[in-house]
Amino acid sequence: MAVVLTRMRLVLLWRTTNVLLIVGVTMGLLLALATLIFGVSADILAVAFAGWTIGWLLGPLFTGGGDGGLRPEYFTRLPMTARELATGLLAAAFAGPGAVITAVAFASLVVFGARHGVPAGLVAVPAAAAQVVLVILASRVVVGLLGEVMRTRLGAALVALPWAAAVAAASNIGIVAIALTRYDLHVTDWLLFLPSSWGIVAVQAAADSDWALCLTALIGLVVLIVALLAAWARLLDRRVSGVLARRTRHPSGDGLLVRHLPATPLGAVMAKELRNWSRDTLRSYNWYFAIAFGLFMCLMPLVVDLTWYLPWTGAVVTWMAAAGAATLFSTDGTALWLTLMRPGAERADVRGRQFAWLLKVAPLTVTFTIAGTGLSGLTWAWPGALALQAVALGAGAGLMVLLSVMAPIRMPDAHRRTGNAAVDGPNIVGLVWAMIGLIAVCALPSAAVVVAGLVLDMIALQWAGVALAAVTGAGYAWLFGRIAYRRLQTAGPELLLRLRTGHSAVARQRAAPVPGQGRRRLVIGLCLGIAWSPLLSATLSLISLATRTPSRTFWTFPLWLAPAFRVPTVIALVALSLLLYAIAVRTLMALVRTRAVPAVPPR
Repeated sequence: MAVVLTRMRLVLLWRTTNVLLIVGVTMGLLLALATLIFGVSADILAVAFAGWTIGWLLGPLFTGGGDGGLRPEYFTRLPMTARELATGLLAAAFAGPGAVITAVAFASLVVFGARHGVPAGLVAVPAAAAQVVLVILASRVVVGLLGEVMRTRLGAALVALPWAAAVAAASNIGIVAIALTRYDLHVTDWLLFLPSSWGIVAVQAAADSDWALCLTALIGLVVLIVALLAAWARLLDRRVSGVLARRTRHPSGDGLLVRHLPATPLGAVMAKELRNWSRDTLRSYNWYFAIAFGLFMCLMPLVVDLTWYLPWTGAVVTWMAAAGAATLFSTDGTALWLTLMRPGAERADVRGRQFAWLLKVAPLTVTFTIAGTGLSGLTWAWPGALALQAVALGAGAGLMVLLSVMAPIRMPDAHRRTGNAAVDGPNIVGLVWAMIGLIAVCALPSAAVVVAGLVLDMIALQWAGVALAAVTGAGYAWLFGRIAYRRLQTAGPELLLRLRTGHSAVARQRAAPVPGQGRRRLVIGLCLGIAWSPLLSATLSLISLATRTPSRTFWTFPLWLAPAFRVPTVIALVALSLLLYAIAVRTLMALVRTRAVPAVPPR
């Protein structure tokens, strides 16, 4: 059975290969080669192996489960035990590019052992193999555990906390490095106690002829692998037997607010959406992840006595909440036909979703913005924080429904979900980056006015930027919402087909795929995902220069340069952002023109 599942995995991989996968594999190989080349010491290997392990633990949650298309539910009627199924799926997992790339990275342990003599080199071979098996198996177990925990809102919140902390730490890697240097924390010494470094411990012990420690580390790896395999088999058995899919009683949530909504089609949609935000574990996870990420992201710099991030806490939470809500119609699945069967219901459906999201997000995020700005003591940050909060709410409310309609992602219907966000949730990394980049574009006018007021020391101009942010934010919500419901009116059946089958009607009618479509989508995603970073760095650096506030974060790296190069570097960063956004728009227009070509009529 392991051979059959492996062959199935290879066939699926061959038929689903696209440009994005090729780029991801290329970047992974570069990281693996970097680990292989620079892993010359135990400390470096401990950090690198911990990074690879974290990647395997976090990756499936953002890429749709990491099962490669072989979902355990497909094999429920075959005569095999849960342990046999777990063994077969584990063997199939090694047929993917991720396992090969990880094997290349962990081969650095063999090179490290060979440099310390023949005994250490011989020990490094099984140690490296055991480490690869360990990280892949641990990834599968974590995915299974999510299904056990994420059946309630409390479980969704508990799952979101460590993931949000890890992503925030990666985003604040400069702050983390400064904190480690300041407090002289010997992280590598602690990392050697983790299972991700037990192979390194075994190789070092073999080099020192400490065979007792060497055998202990190797036996520990084997025992842990066996225990994880048994745990995964148990989790698979509960998953395929339907235990995790059983309905549990959910609290009504937002009951007082729901009862006071108007008895109109708009109020009905708002009530439905507010209940979904409370009862749908996938939506709850995205919401709690946004809150936890924003808090970790902006409170973490306090460790190094940096209060710069506090005023932007509410805006960061809003940004991530909008990114997590970019799959509103996808989470409804084929239930969209209920809306399409009632003529004229599209406008109320879209507007109701927008208002419900604002009622859910605005009170908490505005509180974060006011409290963060007040506690930071940065009086000059009030106009910027309020402006960014206003435009993020308006643009987020508009873009979430627009992207939901324009870029739908097929997801299991609510009654077919397993309760596991890693399995039920699709790969939304592209949507998240697109949302971040698009909100940054929407914030440009008001941010430019506020920054100009700071540079020119004109208080009135700064507060004019806040007023402009409120007006433009409301305009974005209205305009993007209008485009979304007009799109739903004209292309509702096509959207329903996309949510049901994963393919569009145009793609089914074409005799051949649109040339260069995958490449253009990749260019658009990369440009929108990257363009906001230099713009944010330039804005923060300019604000720091205008207010004469010292900063030691990576986002304000132009301040590290000589005074003569600071302003030109800021200008270059702004120009780079505008160039990337221009490339994204131009590529998008080219893609739209290409897709507008009439399809080849069937013979």
